[in-house]
Amino acid sequence: MHWENPYNFHRMTYQLDLGIMSYEQVWNFQRNIVSAKIDRPLADMLIVVEHQSVYTVGRGKLRTNNSFDEDLIRSKGAEIFYVERGGDVTWHGPGQVVCYPIFNLKDRNLGIKEFVSLLEKAIIVTLKEFDLSGCQLKGMRGVWVGDKKIASIGLAVKKWISYHGVALNVSPDMFFFNGIRPCGLEDIKMVSMQGLLRNTVSISRVKSVLINSLEEIFKLSLSPIKLDEAQKIYAISHHHLLCVAPTELMSFLERYYL
Repeated sequence: MHWENPYNFHRMTYQLDLGIMSYEQVWNFQRNIVSAKIDRPLADMLIVVEHQSVYTVGRGKLRTNNSFDEDLIRSKGAEIFYVERGGDVTWHGPGQVVCYPIFNLKDRNLGIKEFVSLLEKAIIVTLKEFDLSGCQLKGMRGVWVGDKKIASIGLAVKKWISYHGVALNVSPDMFFFNGIRPCGLEDIKMVSMQGLLRNTVSISRVKSVLINSLEEIFKLSLSPIKLDEAQKIYAISHHHLLCVAPTELMSFLERYYL
């Protein structure tokens, strides 16, 4: 099936593959890009990355919602970050492809719900290339294969600039999802492409197919760049990449962890 973005917005978008990088570094990098784009008219950015093992918790988590045991996770030596996106807990790590589209949604004439839906469709198109039938479930976000969840979407928007993104389980150790309720949902089973196919799946090929799917659906004109080039374009110093900025009060048009 082929999806068309209803808008014909064409603009050069930088594409940056960070390989494997810590969540902390990439989180801070995104926030600096968002700040730079708010201050001046800079091109959009699509970041692709695998993270080292980490748990993240969105602002939508209620203290009464026991979706994970923080002490247990910390006792295993795992890091936990409380981040700006709305929603609950999830895990990121090796074997999971994460895409962070830092887009000016106003320029692209996209509403937030529409943007999320297009991200889901890009995942579905990607899965089809591997003979997996992904779908969207009514009233739920993310991408599913049957009744099992294979991809999650976490999105934050500040002054119409999106960040955070989509995580597709390719070949991670699914053990890390034990002990948490991903997205705060009851009785949700997380799956991976490799687990469903029962065969080795190439991370690099999934990255390539997913990037192509995003490029087609969002009508992007992608320009690959390296990290040092991106730092110069957005005026981000090496110090700012390595050090997380202090927690600040941020207002969003809408937040999702889906």
